[in-house]
This record gives sequence, C-alpha cells and structure tokens, in this order.
Amino acid sequence: MVWSDFKMYKDHLYMIPHALVGGLFLLSVFPRISEQLRVKFQITAHAVLSLLFSVAAPLFLKATIKGSFTNVHGFIQAFCASLHVGVGYFLWKTQKLGKPERAAIFSRVLSSFICLIFRLFAYMHIAGKSAKGLELSNQYLYCVAFTDGLWFFSEAIRMYRTTKTNQDEIEAMVKRTTLWVEGKGTFYIENAFYLDAGLTLVYAIIHISFPQHVLSLILKPDNKLDSHHYLWCRLFGALNLMPVITSMNARFFSPEMQVAYIASRLLSQCTVFLLNIYGHWILTVYSANHITAFMLSGFFTSFLFSAFHRIHKVYFVTEQEEEIVYEEVVEGSEGTSDKKTD
Repeated sequence: MVWSDFKMYKDHLYMIPHALVGGLFLLSVFPRISEQLRVKFQITAHAVLSLLFSVAAPLFLKATIKGSFTNVHGFIQAFCASLHVGVGYFLWKTQKLGKPERAAIFSRVLSSFICLIFRLFAYMHIAGKSAKGLELSNQYLYCVAFTDGLWFFSEAIRMYRTTKTNQDEIEAMVKRTTLWVEGKGTFYIENAFYLDAGLTLVYAIIHISFPQHVLSLILKPDNKLDSHHYLWCRLFGALNLMPVITSMNARFFSPEMQVAYIASRLLSQCTVFLLNIYGHWILTVYSANHITAFMLSGFFTSFLFSAFHRIHKVYFVTEQEEEIVYEEVVEGSEGTSDKKTD
C-alpha cells in the first residue's frame, strides 16, 4: 500500500513540468495582465520547452509512458527543441515592434493543432496494443492536454484577439513603398523566404509521411525502432510547418521583423546541425547513410546565414558604413603588401 502510494506520488511529480508549461501558455492569454507580461509568459513557455526537450526529454516525457525512454528516443525528441528555440527568439526580438503578425500566429495555431492530433492518434494506436514499444501511462492524456492542448488553445485565443485595422495596412504598405523608393527593395529577400518555405515544406512532408523510412535509412540497424520513434519524427515534421507558413508571408513583414525572423530560422537550423553532429560523432547512432543528410543540413545552415547577412546589410548597413569597411579592408591589404615588399 505504501509503495503504491509512493509510486503514484512519484508519477504525479513527473507531471509538474507539463503543468508548468501549460500554465505559462494559459498566462500568455490571460486577460487581466498586461500585453507585455503576456508575451513574456509566452516566450518563457517556449524557452522551457526548448530546455526540457534538449536536455532532459526522456525525464520530461517519462510521465507519458510505462517504463523509460532510451537514448535514441531522447535524441529524436531533442530535435523538437530546435523549433521552440526559433519561436522563442522571434517572439523575444519582436516584442517591442508593434502588433504580432497574424501569419506567424496562424502558423503556430496550425502546427500545435497537428501536434495535438498526432499525439491523440498515437494514444489510440499504442493503447490499442497494435503497436510496438513502450505502453502509455494513465497520465498520457493529461500531459498532452497540458502541453499541446493548452498551446493550441492559447494560440487560437491569440489569433482571435489579434486584429488589424485599415490604418495598420496602409502604414505597412507605405513602409514597403518607401523601401523600394529608397532603393532598399530587392527580390533576393522575397526569393530567399520562398526558398526557405519550399525546402522546409519538403522536409516537413517527408518526416510526417515517411518516418519509418527516414529513421530506418539514417539510423544504425541495431537501433530497434518503435511507435514512439515514429511519433516524435512526425511531431518534428509538424513543428516545421511553422516556418513554412511564416516564410511564405515574411516578405510582408517590416524590415526589423524580417531580420529577427531570418535570425530565428538560422538559430533553429544551427540547433539541428549541432544535434546532427552530436548524434553522428558522440552518440554514434547514425549509419553511413546519414552523411548525405548531414551535408544537406550544413548547406541549408549556410544558406540561412548568407540570407541573414544579406538582409541585414540591405536594411541596416548604410553606404557610409560600407565605405568605412571597404577603406579598412583596402588599408589592411596595402599594409600587408608593404610588409612583403620590405
């Protein structure tokens, strides 16, 4: 009797992080606190999720299963942290730039809803004894409700509350027109966002539709895969729908918001790239087939870094600053040539 009570108490303790995340999402739309504080709660919720997924995913999700996750489970779950890192950074950088963009909110509404649906389908599939792997615990649905459920609820409320007036649209159009008049408009930025959206969409579709093929191809054969591996691979794909939708609409953002967004994309992709390095050379869970995926991840990171540098330069580096940088480079090269001559 005492042991069963202790075990039940311990199981409830594992639910505290889920309740914390859910509480932060609820506070982010609570009507009786200021908008600035609500945004801070939202940022904190994504920061906590990023930390839990990247550092302690097996412990964070232990309340959802009977037993314990393996290192491979935790490694796949850690990839979800990369998208929450990007979202949190974008919210932090844009919290003082006026009203949030509805496209970004809608992307989170859709992604959180699909994540919720996937986890509910997983409950029916795994609980029906037709799946391989660890059984789900009695707390699974509570944990899903606290995290994905309240995340979707908070984003739906935020989408409903966030409205734009005719004046907001006029001001946005005036800003875009002014950029082109000043010679700062360029189709490179638009094409960069579309390319990011297209590549990420393919990435998301592959992870959602073919998780078994993806994991079997890049992981070593001695890693026994089960339904939980496939679930978290699908959830990673669902989270990638956020940048797909946002990138398709990012050309309409203000310059400050565009720079903050492309920086958040770069941060997310750098996290994925670092996880690939960790899994390949430290955990050694990847097979030789992963080299191709690893190189593609590196190329994508390079593209986002180049896009960030280009967009920042177009909008915020003045001609005078460019001339100063050019003169410093020329003087440095002349000094080097003089030393060689001496």
